[in-house]
Amino acid sequence: MSTLLSKITLISFSSDHQTEAWKRRLYHLTNHVVFQTKLDTCLSFIQSHKDEKFFLIISNSHAFHILPYLDTLEQIHCIFIFCSEKDQSEYLFLQYPKIIGFYTDSDSLYASIADQLSFIHRLSHVWTFFDHNEYSTKDLSKFSSAFLWIQLLHDVILQLSRNEYAKQQLLHAYRLSAFINEFKRKYQSDDALDWYLNNFFLRKLIDTALQTQNTKELYTIRYFLGDLIQCLDTRHQQYVQSNTDVLIVYHRMNLTKNDFDKFINNQGQLMSMKKFLICSYSRPFISRQFSRLDDSIPVLFRIQCNIQETKDYATFAEICLSKEKQILFHFNTTFHLEKIFQEDNVWIIEMDVVKHGRELIKKYLYDTRALFENLSTPVIFGRLICDQCQWDQSQAYFENLLNDFHEEDSSSIQHCLGQVHRWKGDWIQARKFYDQVLSSQPDSSYNSACVLSDIGEVLHLQGKYEQAYEYHQNALSIRKKIHSSLDHPHIATSLENLGLVHYQQLKYNEALNYLRQALVIRQKYFHSFHIDIATNVRNIGYVLIDQGKYDEALNYHHEAKSIYEKYYPFDHIYLALTYNSMGNILYLKKKHDDALELVQRAILIQKKFYPRGHIDIATSLSNIGNITYGQGNYDLALELYQQVLIMQEKYQLADHLDNVCILNNIGYIFSRGKRLYEEALDHHRRALTMLEIYYPTYSGHLAINLNYIGDNLNKQRKFSDALIYYRQALDMQKTYYSSDNVNIAHTLSNIGNILSNQKNNDEALDYHRRAMKIYETYHSSEHISYATSLNDIGKILYRLGKCDEAFQHHEKALQIQKKYYDSDNAHMALSLNYMGNIRSSEGKYNAAIDFYKKALHIYETNSSFRYSDIATILSNIGTSLNHQEKYDQAFEYEQRALDIRQQHYPLGYMNIADSFHYMGNIRNSQGRYDEAVDYYRKQLDIYDKYYPSHHSNIANILSFIGSSLSRQGKYDESFDSYKLALSIYEEHYPNNHNQIARYLQWIGFICFIKLNYEQAIEYYEKSLQIREVNFSSNHSAILDTLSYLSEVQRARNEYKLALVYELKCFFIREENLPSDHQDLGKSLFNIGTCYEYLKQYRIALEYYQRASTIYAQCTTITYQDRQKLDSIIQRLSSDEV
Repeated sequence: MSTLLSKITLISFSSDHQTEAWKRRLYHLTNHVVFQTKLDTCLSFIQSHKDEKFFLIISNSHAFHILPYLDTLEQIHCIFIFCSEKDQSEYLFLQYPKIIGFYTDSDSLYASIADQLSFIHRLSHVWTFFDHNEYSTKDLSKFSSAFLWIQLLHDVILQLSRNEYAKQQLLHAYRLSAFINEFKRKYQSDDALDWYLNNFFLRKLIDTALQTQNTKELYTIRYFLGDLIQCLDTRHQQYVQSNTDVLIVYHRMNLTKNDFDKFINNQGQLMSMKKFLICSYSRPFISRQFSRLDDSIPVLFRIQCNIQETKDYATFAEICLSKEKQILFHFNTTFHLEKIFQEDNVWIIEMDVVKHGRELIKKYLYDTRALFENLSTPVIFGRLICDQCQWDQSQAYFENLLNDFHEEDSSSIQHCLGQVHRWKGDWIQARKFYDQVLSSQPDSSYNSACVLSDIGEVLHLQGKYEQAYEYHQNALSIRKKIHSSLDHPHIATSLENLGLVHYQQLKYNEALNYLRQALVIRQKYFHSFHIDIATNVRNIGYVLIDQGKYDEALNYHHEAKSIYEKYYPFDHIYLALTYNSMGNILYLKKKHDDALELVQRAILIQKKFYPRGHIDIATSLSNIGNITYGQGNYDLALELYQQVLIMQEKYQLADHLDNVCILNNIGYIFSRGKRLYEEALDHHRRALTMLEIYYPTYSGHLAINLNYIGDNLNKQRKFSDALIYYRQALDMQKTYYSSDNVNIAHTLSNIGNILSNQKNNDEALDYHRRAMKIYETYHSSEHISYATSLNDIGKILYRLGKCDEAFQHHEKALQIQKKYYDSDNAHMALSLNYMGNIRSSEGKYNAAIDFYKKALHIYETNSSFRYSDIATILSNIGTSLNHQEKYDQAFEYEQRALDIRQQHYPLGYMNIADSFHYMGNIRNSQGRYDEAVDYYRKQLDIYDKYYPSHHSNIANILSFIGSSLSRQGKYDESFDSYKLALSIYEEHYPNNHNQIARYLQWIGFICFIKLNYEQAIEYYEKSLQIREVNFSSNHSAILDTLSYLSEVQRARNEYKLALVYELKCFFIREENLPSDHQDLGKSLFNIGTCYEYLKQYRIALEYYQRASTIYAQCTTITYQDRQKLDSIIQRLSSDEV
C-alpha cells in the first residue's frame, strides 16, 4: 500500500450502523478503520492524531451534532453521511464542503468511499502507464499524465541550481530531523548515492515525494536529488562499460486485486516506476504466507534490459545493499509491459527496459514549444503540473522558480503564475501578473499576443465582456501578422474567445461562426485529437443549448467527454465542466434524475481539485437549483440560488451577468413556484437594473429580463401592463437580431398569449403563427418549441369556436411531445388538458373527463409537485361534471382543487379565486344561491387585493353576484350589483360595447322583474342602440334585445309597440335562418299573439298557421307547445266561421 494511502484512516461514527458485515466491508478497503459511538471520544481521537487524514462516516441523525465541530479540523479529509432517506439535509454540503455525499444504502456508500480512496491511491501509485501506440503520433502539448511528469522531472532537477542557497533551503526545511546535523558535517556530492541507500529518512522522503508527485518537496531537496542523479549516472557509465550482456533482474511487490487488474489491462504499454527501483539479480522466494498477506496478490517483476541498446536512454547502476549486490534503476526508467503469466503459483510480470520514455519527452517538449516558443524545460514542467489541476503545487513551484532562476525566464514564469491564479479563481492576482508581463514585452510580439489573450479570458470570467472582446481582437490582430499561416492554433484560440463573447451577448450565429472557424483550424493542426478540440466542441455545445438544440448539443458534449477521458482517465476539471453542461441539457429535457446524477459527479470532481472552494462550484449549485426547481423543491432551489449569490459576492462578482441569471431564477421560482408575485417582481427588477447599469448594450439579455417581468404581470392577469414589457422586449430584439432569431419567436408567443387573454384572438393568432414559422425554420416541425406553438394556436382556435381545427393542433402537439420525451411529461399533460377543454365545450363531457384524467395521472405520477396544474385539472373535471348535473361529484373535485391551492399558495393567489368562482357556479346550478353568492364574494375579496377597484374582472364577478341575487328574488341588491359593474365599464372601458350592452340588458331585465317597465325599456333601448351601432344587423345579441323589448311591451299591453319589435326580429331571422328553423316559428307565434291582442284575428290566424307549419318540421318543439298552438288555431278558426 502506498505511503499516502497508509495515512488515511476510516472512522465510522454511528450508533446504528456498526454491523459486523459492515465492519468487514470497510476492512476490505483498508486496515486502518476505527469505529466510534460517542461524540466526545470520536473528537478526542481525531484531535490527538494531527498528522493523519481521516475519512469520516456518520449517520444523518448525528450530522447536525458533529458537523459544527469538524469544520475546523484539518485532519478531516472528507465526510460521508449515511441516511435512511434523502431529505433537505442532503444539501448540507452548502455549509460543509468536506461532505462528499449522502447515501441511503450501504452499497452506494461503500462505492463512494472506495472511489475517494482510489483517487488518493492514484495520486500515490508507485507506477504510471502510457499508451505509446495510441499517443506517440498525436500532439502531446496538453497531455498531463504522471508518466510525462516523472520523465520530465529528471531533466528539470538537473537544470535547477544546486548552489549554496539550494543547500541552505534543504538544511532549513529538515533542521529538526535526526540526520541533518550529520548531513551538514559530512555530506559530499559524490556520496549522494550512499546517503540515499544508507539513510532511511532520506530514502523514505524521496520515494514518498516521487510517489505523491510532491513537487514542492522535491524542489526543496533538489540540491541532494541532483547530486543523487549524477552519482547514479556516474555509476551507470562505469557499469555499462564493464557489462555488455542482457541484464535480468527481479523485484517483488504486493498488489491489490484492483491494481493487479490494471497491470493486466495495460499489457503492451509503457510504464514508469515513480521511485528509484531496487532489483535483485536472483529470483526471490515467495512463501505461501506472503501470498496471503492482506488478501493482496504477490507478484514478481522480471525485468530484462539490453545494456548496450539502452545505455544512453536508461540509467541504472549496481549497488550493494545489505551485503547483496543489486541493481538500482533511475525513477525515469521506461519499461515495456510485455506479458503477465503464472508460474509455480506466482504471478510473473515481464518487463523490458526501453528508450521510448526519452523519445516521448522529446516529442512533448517539441509539441509544447511549437505552440509556446522559447519556454525552458523547468517552465514547461510547471505548466504540466498546472495541467494536472495541481494548482497549489504549480504555484509554489513557479514562486520558487521565480526567485531561483535565470532573469530571461522571469516573464515566462510570471505569465505561468498568472495562469495558475486564473485557474484557482484568483482573477485579480492573475491580472497583476499578466500586466507585469505585458509591460516587459515589446508591442505586437508573440508573447504579448499570448498575454493579451489571457487578460481577455480573465476579463471574460469577470463578466467584462466588452473589454475582453477588445483584448481578444488585439491578440488576433497580432497573431495574424506573426503567423505566416492563418491556420495556427493561437489564431483558433482568439477566434474561439471572440465567439464566446458573442455567446454571452446571445448572438448565437456569430458565436457559432467563430467557434467553427476555430474548430476547423484545430482539427487540421492537431489531427482531430487534442484537448483544445474537446474544449472547442464543448463550447459549440454551449451555444446549441441556448438555441434549444439539445440533442445536437449533447452529441457535441459526448465528443468532448470522450477526448477528455482519454487525456485524463483519472478525472479532471474539464470533465467537471462537461458533466455540468450535460446535466443542464438533461434538465432542459426534463430528465431531472439523470441531470442531478451528472451535476453531482461534477461537484465530486470539483471538490477533489478545489478543496477550499471555487467559483466553478457556484455553477454546479446553480444547476442543482435548476434541477430541484424542476423537481418542485422550490424552497431548496431558492436556498441554492441564494448560496450562489453569496459565492459570487465572495469572488467580487456581485455585478456579474451570472447574477442577473440567478436573480431571474429566484424571481421565476417566486412567480411560478410559490405565486409570490411581488417578491418575484422585485428580483426581476433588480436584475433589470443591473443590466441597465453594467450591460446597457446587451439588448438580448435586457429583452429576456423584460419578458420575465411581462410573464409575472401576465400571471397576475395585468395583461395591459405585461403587453407593454413584451412589446418593449420585441422592439429590442428586432434591432439586435435577425428576423428569424428564436428569441424573437419566444417574445412573439408571449405577445400572442396576452392578446388572446385580452380577447384579441385574430391578432393573437397572427403573432403565434409568426412564432411558429420561426420555430419551424430554426428547428423543425418536430421540435418541442413547435409543439408549444401548436398548443398556443390551438387555444386561440378554440376561443374562436373552431373546435375541430383546435383539437387537431393539440393532437399534433401531443404526438411531437410523445416522440420528444422518453416518458410521460407535464407538457403532454398540458396538451391533454387542452383537448379535454375542447371536448367539454362540445358537450362531450365524458370524453373531456377522460382526457383530464389522463393528464391528472401524468401529473400525479411524474410531476406531483405541480400543484397548480393538478388543481387546474381537478377544477376542469369538476366543471365537466357540473355540466352533466353531477353536482356533488363536481363540488368534490372543486374542493380538492381549492384545498391544494390553499395549502401550497398564498391566500391571495388568483387561482384560489378561480376555485371560489367555480364552486359558486355549482351551487348556482343546484339552486343554492346563498352559498353561490358567498363563494363569489370570497372571489371578489381576492380580486379587490389584486386589482384596482375599476378592473374589468371585478365588474364581471359583480355580474355573477347580481345574477345569483336575482334568482333569490333579491332584486334591489341584484340591481345595485349590476349597476356597479356597468359603471366600471362605462367609466373605464367605454369601448367595450358588447359588455356594456350586456349589463344594460341585464339591468333592464331586473327592472322588468320588478315591474318597473319604463326603466326596463330605458335600459333595453340603450342596449339596443349600442348593439345596432357596433354589431351587424343580424347579430344574435340584437335579436335578444328586440325580444326583451317586445316582452316588456306586451307586459304593458302595448301590443303595437311589441309588434314592431317582433316584426324586426322576424325579418332578421327570415333573412338569415333556414325556412324551417324553430326560431322563425317562435317569431311567427309571437307576431300572431300581438295581432290577436290587437283583435286582428284573421292576420293572427295566418301567422299562427305559418308557425304551425314550421313547428311540424322541428323535432325540438315540445308536444305541449304544439298542442297549445293547435288549440289557438282551432279557436280562432271556429270564431271566424
